[in-house]
Amino acid sequence: MSRYRGPATLISSDGAEVEVHVDLRAKQREWSGTATIGDFDATDRHDRTLRLPDGREAQVTLSSSATWSDVITLVGSGPPPFA
Repeated sequence: MSRYRGPATLISSDGAEVEVHVDLRAKQREWSGTATIGDFDATDRHDRTLRLPDGREAQVTLSSSATWSDVITLVGSGPPPFA
């Protein structure tokens, strides 16, 4: 199992970028994790781009989050950018 914990950037379809802290795990062909965010519209469930500090990117979908929480669930598509 591969894992990445650290800084990342979430990029919306309109190009808005937000710095986040992620905790990601890859098992076999799937990967997912959480992102801690500050000011970001997590109600928009469209796919986002996740960029790691080294420039690697992958597509993610925002999954569940409580309205009062600053932690959201990310579900990745394609190969994980940290493996």
